[in-house]
Amino acid sequence: MLALSLYGVFLILDMRAIHGQIEDEKIRESLGERPYIIMIGEVEDHAYWNLVRDGGKAYAEAHHMYLHYMGPENPNPNDQRDLLRQAIDIKPDGLIVQGISDTFIPLINEAIARGIPVVTVDSDQPDSDRISYVGTDNYAMGQAMARDVLSHVETIKAGVITGSETNDHHQLRLAGIESVLNESDQAEILSVAVSNIKRVNAREKTYQMLRDYPEINVLVGVSALDVIGMTEAMDVLGREDIYVVGFDTLKENLELLAKGRVDTLVSQQPYEMGMRSMDVIRTILDGHDVPEMIHTESRLVRDVTQ
Repeated sequence: MLALSLYGVFLILDMRAIHGQIEDEKIRESLGERPYIIMIGEVEDHAYWNLVRDGGKAYAEAHHMYLHYMGPENPNPNDQRDLLRQAIDIKPDGLIVQGISDTFIPLINEAIARGIPVVTVDSDQPDSDRISYVGTDNYAMGQAMARDVLSHVETIKAGVITGSETNDHHQLRLAGIESVLNESDQAEILSVAVSNIKRVNAREKTYQMLRDYPEINVLVGVSALDVIGMTEAMDVLGREDIYVVGFDTLKENLELLAKGRVDTLVSQQPYEMGMRSMDVIRTILDGHDVPEMIHTESRLVRDVTQ
C-alpha cells in the first residue's frame, strides 16, 4: 500500500513536470524572436519581491522581451535552488537570480557553461561565474543603520531581528551592523533572532526578546517585514521607549514612520533592481560588456517627505 501511495505521489509530480514543460514550450513558441528571461526571487508573493518582479516585467514589455518570474511559496533556499535547476533545464535566453547562498554557485556556473547569461539581483555570489550583480550594497547599508543608531541613542542596548541566518544579503547587513556597534563603547547587541522574512515571526521573536531583555532600547530590523512585526510586539508590551530602525520603504513601513513608531528606514529600490537587471541581460544579449557590480541607490529615510 505504501509503495502504491509513493508511486501515486511520484506520478503526480512527474505529470506536473511534464505539464510545466509543455506550458513552457507553448510560451516559447508564442514568443517568436522575443528573448525569454527567467527571474527567480526569494519568494513567489511578497511585497518587496513583487516590486522587483514588476520592474522587470515593465522593462520586458517596453523592450519586446518576456519575463517569467518564479519563487517558492515560502522562503526556502532549497526550493529556490530547485527552481534554478528547473530554469536551467528550460534553457532560457537569460537568468536573473537572487544569489542568497553559496550553494547556488555550482548551478550558476553550470548555466554560464551552457551559454545562459546569469545576473544576480538583491543578493550576490561574487565567487560564481555570474556576469553581473544588481542591487544594494548590503554591508554598507548595515553600517549606515548602525551609525544612525549611534548618532541618536546615547547608550545602546540593541536587539536585532534578521530575515535569515543563512541568506547572504541578510548576513551582510547584520555583519555591517555588528562591525560598527561592536566597535563602540556605548553599544551592546543583546540578542539576534530570525524572522524568516515573515511578519508574524518578527512579532513573536521580538516579543520574546523584549521579555528576555527588557533593557533593550534599540530594535533593528534587517528584512522588509521585520519592522511591522517589531512594532506590533512593542504595542502588546506597551513599549514606546525603543528606537526602531529597519529595512525598506514599503507602504506599511512608511505609515509607521509617519506616525513616529519607526525612527529610520533604509530605502532600497526594488523596482529599479528589476528594471536594471533586465537591462543588463538585454545588454549582454546584444553582445556588449556590462559592469560586474551595479549598486542601486539606497539611503536612510527619517521623514516620509524625503
